[in-house]
Amino acid sequence: MSGEGDGLGAIILAAGVGKRFGGELADRPKGLLDVAGETLLARLLRQLRSAAVDRATIVVGHGGDRIVDALGRADAGPPLEFVHNPDYRRGAILSLWCARERLSGPALVMDADVWGPDEMIERLVRSRHQSCFLLDGRSEPTGEEQMLMVRGGRVLDIARRPRGEWDLLGESIGFLKLSGEAARTLRDLLRERVERGEVDLEHEEVYPDLMKRVAIGFERADDLDWTEIDFPEDLERARSFATRAGRAP
Repeated sequence: MSGEGDGLGAIILAAGVGKRFGGELADRPKGLLDVAGETLLARLLRQLRSAAVDRATIVVGHGGDRIVDALGRADAGPPLEFVHNPDYRRGAILSLWCARERLSGPALVMDADVWGPDEMIERLVRSRHQSCFLLDGRSEPTGEEQMLMVRGGRVLDIARRPRGEWDLLGESIGFLKLSGEAARTLRDLLRERVERGEVDLEHEEVYPDLMKRVAIGFERADDLDWTEIDFPEDLERARSFATRAGRAP
């Protein structure tokens, strides 16, 4: 079962500027936004350690020195390293490409700007699927969300606007678990795109080609309180979730 043996590493993409969040962010990377006394990145690292993930790589760019200063000496997670993406204002495909050496074995690919409960990471890591997404079937597509299209129990496509035929449609939470084979296949697909000069893409735009070559399943997260933090109201939602979780018995 992938994720329970040795060698599972996490790649956390934290290089972006966060343009949609607006002026409140200033020069601070989104990964350093605070929810209930814990930054988003510190929370992810703590959750990864709890899920027995072996190591973590954070890809930094905008405000990268601040992330390194905040987390470089922290004891909140698994062994940690930083990779710098100098072209962080271009497509997120380049952030994943900068971490390509970490795609030689089983890996988690994670967005840094997601807040969720510990169970969310556990569910992904412990999934019976060697490769899988976390999927929330409650979401309706508005053009903002990365939507997963499922048929026959397998994720076949991902896009902001649904296309084709599917049995189930749901939002991707932004976390993907990859078997060693899938990780190496993704690395090869990234290389093809970068060598063709296709560097202004979201990394998710490479995933449909990956799905044609390896089977990717999913775990549902409809029952979990989580949010991707793109706008200030998303940060308030995360803080509300954290407050509610703190009151739970």
